[in-house]
Amino acid sequence: MSDYIVYHKKEKMGYPAIDLEKLAIYTSKSIDKDNIKDSRIWLVAGEGSPRTYHLRAMFRIHDVTKSDKPDFKYKITGQNGRLFEPMPKLCREKWFPSFKKSQGNFAFGFSKIKDSAVIESFESIHKANGI
Repeated sequence: MSDYIVYHKKEKMGYPAIDLEKLAIYTSKSIDKDNIKDSRIWLVAGEGSPRTYHLRAMFRIHDVTKSDKPDFKYKITGQNGRLFEPMPKLCREKWFPSFKKSQGNFAFGFSKIKDSAVIESFESIHKANGI
């Protein structure tokens, strides 16, 4: 199992992350459908100027299908996860600025998280906000 980061940009998606009602994300990145099943996705949302970053969702990948949105290739749906309400702020976390930089300010899209300390930090936020 691997962990992946996905970024929700309100301006690109056309709606704020808080409006998400299902465990699903969209991407145009080339992905190996068979190798990502059961992996975990952490969905980060950024809004405003200056940007404020929040953790919106965490879930296990259940299915990968063709996207129903013309700007994306794939829709990845999940199970065994949650939508965070309220959404925990990530800007306050000491590790977040360097993680954001490592992700090209989230320009890389759907990406594997390689730093185990970042994964542990996301897990801590998840536990601190109720399971």
